[in-house]
Amino acid sequence: MNKLRAVNLGGWFVLERWMKRSLFEGTKDKCHDETCFSTQLADKDERLEAHYKTWITRDDIEWLKNAGVNLVRIPIPWWLRGEGVYHRSVEALDAALAMIEDVGLDFMLDLHTAPGCQNGFDNGGIQHVIDWPKDPANIDTTIDILAFVMERYNDMPHFHSIQLLNEPHISIDLELLQDFYVRSYQRLRQIHPTRYIVMHDGFRFKKWKEFFTTNDFTNVILDTHMYQCFDHSLFDYTIEEHCKHAMKRTRLLADVERYVPVIVGEWSLGLRMNGHLSQDDNDANLAKYASAQLTAMRQTTGHVFWSYKVADAFSGWNFRALVDRGVIDMKEFNQ
Repeated sequence: MNKLRAVNLGGWFVLERWMKRSLFEGTKDKCHDETCFSTQLADKDERLEAHYKTWITRDDIEWLKNAGVNLVRIPIPWWLRGEGVYHRSVEALDAALAMIEDVGLDFMLDLHTAPGCQNGFDNGGIQHVIDWPKDPANIDTTIDILAFVMERYNDMPHFHSIQLLNEPHISIDLELLQDFYVRSYQRLRQIHPTRYIVMHDGFRFKKWKEFFTTNDFTNVILDTHMYQCFDHSLFDYTIEEHCKHAMKRTRLLADVERYVPVIVGEWSLGLRMNGHLSQDDNDANLAKYASAQLTAMRQTTGHVFWSYKVADAFSGWNFRALVDRGVIDMKEFNQ
């Protein structure tokens, strides 16, 4: 497998208010997820159809390919066919993948939400709810959805990989999660014998050696997400301390890579620094932070930046703007 030098197309088929606040206009202040969006807005269907066509365009995909990016990770919801209160998006996804295929860029389809919600985050579709592991029917439905996705896009040459579930919460029993992964793997292997299957670490990156060394898997990838903006103990770090902290990942990533291919499926330049990062020297410091993370991840199978764009052009999460300003060096990114 070629090393993945990749970017997430976040906020496209799974909404997060912070990524495009204007889309949520008319909702209440505490409405941050797509469930709330879908129940509060009478014109949600019209808004979403326009959003699907404009958030990511062919120009964006061509820009990514020309920059050297070799894969895009696309978060998709469990409600692709318009289940429950949600808008049907499968035809819009069809069109998006046909466009990406035509440009000639590989894609990973990442199941970003699950029935009952697997993490309680806005990106899981319902904040503050983690009911997915409480009902076996939720898990069965999730496996059925994965099979539907695999079958629907099975013949596309640039369909590189499928991710079984994004960011299952650390509170979910590891045996339950691993059983879900094994069952999903077995079901998907009936559809395609070799396509890469990606499994998130459930925020327990060091706990997977026995699982991957005792199961007879082919073409699997372990996904871990590495952010430094959610840990309160890091908020007082200087940029030098943040870079040093990022570099500490090097050995851990290399150690796990020895028994399973590893990707850092989400990373960013988002930081909370309690005033240490002034506007005047922001880009120079973020460039140092980007370089430290890229160096630490170099021995892995790949990395996937979150995200290609957000509405805030000066955000540490806006890949396109960061590259355009020279904060992220694409030569270093693609090493």
